Amino acid sequence: MSVRSKQPASLILSYVVCLICLVAALPVAILLPMLVENYLIRYMPTHDDRSLFVTAVLYVALAVAVAVLVLLVCLLRVAGHGAIFTPRSGDLVRAIAVLVLAEGGVFAVLATAILPLFCLAITIVAVTMGLCFFVVGHVLREAALIKAENDATI
Repeated sequence: MSVRSKQPASLILSYVVCLICLVAALPVAILLPMLVENYLIRYMPTHDDRSLFVTAVLYVALAVAVAVLVLLVCLLRVAGHGAIFTPRSGDLVRAIAVLVLAEGGVFAVLATAILPLFCLAITIVAVTMGLCFFVVGHVLREAALIKAENDATI
């Protein structure tokens, strides 16, 4: 593994955005029950007291999003060390894929309570992104195998 002396701006920017999102998750978690209640009162006055269910599902969605951000930071660290074509990076991308697919499932559950069309649209996007991450993870693992073969051949 080679350590680069200067990190590309895109890598630094990605770190910063991930960290901002991680920090923003805390106030969102604190304000979530109030935001859900206000939303349901304003836009769904006959919500039949679904606020507890919606809040719980959104907490699960937030937890999955935080897990994805943590894995992205891990992937950025791997990339920062120049170890992109390694089984570890492939495994990290696959783990992100699983979580993104799980996020789609969370929004599918949320569709049963509020805004079915909107939540199902998010589910479709999440499943599509999850599948893309699976493909990228597979490509990275295959690239790691090819790199290992090339490294062994002189």
